[in-house]
Amino acid sequence: MNEEACEDWDNESIEALVSLETIGPHRYRSRFGDGNLNGRSYGGQILGQAMMAATLSAPDDRPASLLQLLFLRGSDPGQRIEFEVGVLQDGKRFSSRHVVGVQGDGRVVLDAHATFCAPQPGPQHAVSSPALAEDPASLPELTTIPDVLMRQLRPLGAYSRDVKPCMDFRIPDIERQLSAATAQSRLRFWLKGRQPLAAGSRAQPAVFAYLSDWWLNFSSVGGHLRDLQSVDPLYLSSLNHCIWFHRAFSPDGWMHFETESPCAEGGRGLSIARIHDRNGSMLATSIQETLMVR
Repeated sequence: MNEEACEDWDNESIEALVSLETIGPHRYRSRFGDGNLNGRSYGGQILGQAMMAATLSAPDDRPASLLQLLFLRGSDPGQRIEFEVGVLQDGKRFSSRHVVGVQGDGRVVLDAHATFCAPQPGPQHAVSSPALAEDPASLPELTTIPDVLMRQLRPLGAYSRDVKPCMDFRIPDIERQLSAATAQSRLRFWLKGRQPLAAGSRAQPAVFAYLSDWWLNFSSVGGHLRDLQSVDPLYLSSLNHCIWFHRAFSPDGWMHFETESPCAEGGRGLSIARIHDRNGSMLATSIQETLMVR
C-alpha cells in the first residue's frame, strides 16, 4: 500500500476517529489520525478502529463480546491504516473475526481478534461498585490539577493536564489519588464521550474501545511515584489490550472505571479495569499490559 495522509479531524467526534471507509470486501481504511504525546497514534484510536473493522464485517444482530489486540509497532498518526478482516467463525451463537492493520509499505502495526454474541439465557451475577453515589459532573476537571501535583507526575512522561476534547474525564479525590505520597497501584475515575451517539449505533463498542485506553495504565506506575521522583521519566507504551463487553451500552454516558495493577515485573505492568454505569450495572472489563522502562 502507498502512504496516504489522513483527513483533518474536527476535534469533537470520537465516532469520526474510529470511522472507516470500505475499500474492498472485508477491507477498510482509516480516515483520521489522533496522536499522543510520544508522537505516535493514540492507542485508543487503534483499538477503536480495529473494533470498528470487525463490527462492519459481523452480523448486525450480534453485539460485541470481546476484543483482544496486540500493539505490534507504533503507528504514524498522520498516515492512514488499512484493516483486513478475516472471518474465523459464524456459528450458532458466535461470530469471530481476525483483524490485521497495515501502514506504509506493508508494516503491520496491530493484530486483533473480536467476537460477537447474541445474548444467551444463563445465570447472572456482577461485582458491584462502591462509588456510584457521587456526581461525576461536580468533580473538578483535570485542568485544575495544582502545579505542585503536576510536578510530581513528571516521572510519568505520558501523563499531563491534557484531556482530549472529545471526552469528559474526572478523578475523584484527585490530590490523594495522584500525589506521590499517597498514590497506590490503583485509580478510579469517571469517563464518557462528549458527543451523543445515535441510539443503537454500531459504533458504540468502537467508541468505548477508544475511551478504554485513557489512563488505564496509571495503576501500573502510580504506586511507584514516590520512588521515581529523582529519576528520568519512564517510557510507557501499551503492549496489548483486552476488553470483555458484558452488555450493550452507549459510552456517551458516565462510566466509572475502577482500576488496579496486581503486578509489575521485568519492565511490564498489568492493569485491570472494572467499568460500571451510574446505576451500578457492570458494563465491561478491560485489561492492559504496558511497557514501562527508563
